[in-house]
Amino acid sequence: MTDKQTSGKMRLLLKKADAVLVFVLLLLIFWGFTVFIAFNLQRDIVPDEPFHFEVAKNFAATWGIPDPEPTSRSMGTYISHNPYLSHWIYGRALNLLDLFKPDASPWQQLVFLRLFNSLFSIGTVIFVYLISRTLIRNKWWQLLPTFVLTNTLMFVLLSGGVSYDNPTNMLCTAGIYFLLRVLKKQAFWVNSLWWMICIALAAWIKETVLPLALVMAVVWIVYAVKHGAELAFWPIKGTKSVSLLVVLVLLLAANFSIYGMNFIRYQSVTPACRDNYSDEFCNNTSLAIRRAQLALPEKPNMIQAFRQGYPEPIRYGFDIWIRAMLMKIFGIMGGQRSYYPINITYFHILLYWMIALAVRYFRKTSFEIYSMAAILGFYAITLFIKNYDTDLAYGFIQVAHQGRYIFPVIGVIYPLFSYGLFKVPNRWIRYGTLAATLFLFTYSGPIRFVLYYHTVFSDWFI
Repeated sequence: MTDKQTSGKMRLLLKKADAVLVFVLLLLIFWGFTVFIAFNLQRDIVPDEPFHFEVAKNFAATWGIPDPEPTSRSMGTYISHNPYLSHWIYGRALNLLDLFKPDASPWQQLVFLRLFNSLFSIGTVIFVYLISRTLIRNKWWQLLPTFVLTNTLMFVLLSGGVSYDNPTNMLCTAGIYFLLRVLKKQAFWVNSLWWMICIALAAWIKETVLPLALVMAVVWIVYAVKHGAELAFWPIKGTKSVSLLVVLVLLLAANFSIYGMNFIRYQSVTPACRDNYSDEFCNNTSLAIRRAQLALPEKPNMIQAFRQGYPEPIRYGFDIWIRAMLMKIFGIMGGQRSYYPINITYFHILLYWMIALAVRYFRKTSFEIYSMAAILGFYAITLFIKNYDTDLAYGFIQVAHQGRYIFPVIGVIYPLFSYGLFKVPNRWIRYGTLAATLFLFTYSGPIRFVLYYHTVFSDWFI
């Protein structure tokens, strides 16, 4: 082979890999910000981080389940009757640290767990990119979801802290990716088992995954019925598929030992405090104290609330919920600190602009796009109903609004956003919106930690 031929092949290889190299660069920049946060962020800014850290340390003291686990017990939670996988994993991570640094201080343990958590968020970013590559047939537009995700302020902050949200988000995004592969007619049984395993693991971490599991199962069943003649349903063949099936059965058994047994004993997927502890104890938990201080004397129903001047669901959605979610996704809803930049208004505008474009340029599309939209819609409506119900009890003071609660379907939101924009036929509108999006997310992303390090965030970092 001549030097000219070799040079030509190298150029061709680099041309094919250039988008992947940009993705790796975005991933490294994101990881750099999470490492900076992990080493420098003050305690009690990442939501619920002190709680997760204390529970993880208690799990590190045993290979089983510390029951009763004192930190969760103080919240009125009986740990073995609730999903606990993330805390068990964090306990094992602390055991690993102890092997190499047995004299690690609490701060060093916290930093180590923060860095460990960042790996889950890196996984989330990778799976979002894989979803984008599956949906969008343009290597450069496939990068847009990665770019906007790694410049979503709350996601970046959460990624540098200790939280059960990080592994949950990664597993949910992975599950969505494997389900999407099923819908793309790629290795039906292997990908089906993989998405079920990922979601089963996520449900073992956090019960809010259950609605997502339900809607994904419905999509999978509809697809299987629609394409039944093309699919070999049984038997499951091959060592890989059988091994995955065994893992799935074990995970379903683990989930049933929590949710199934709770439903049998308490008629609920997770027990209330009084199901396991005395009334006197439950009345003095932090959640009960908050409820006594902030909640209305009696929770009204929707009609009663409307008569008292509170918003009905439609007004609540447009006046309160959407704006609150945007503030807590592109701003920061922390433990002892919060930050809501004034440019949240522009995200509001971008949202409605994209809805207008979707309506204006809607064209019949594929089953997988409809499925992704259905998954997002169902999960968002479930979250909306939960938030509205909580606000009824608390007089609409937004005690339970968290932007991070939508992150399990972040692997749907940003790829659909990019897909929709990519499909806009008007070149000026498409690239004009893209330019505005790139500028808005760049200015609103983790670069703000640098720009406002000595002002807004002067007391956030050590």
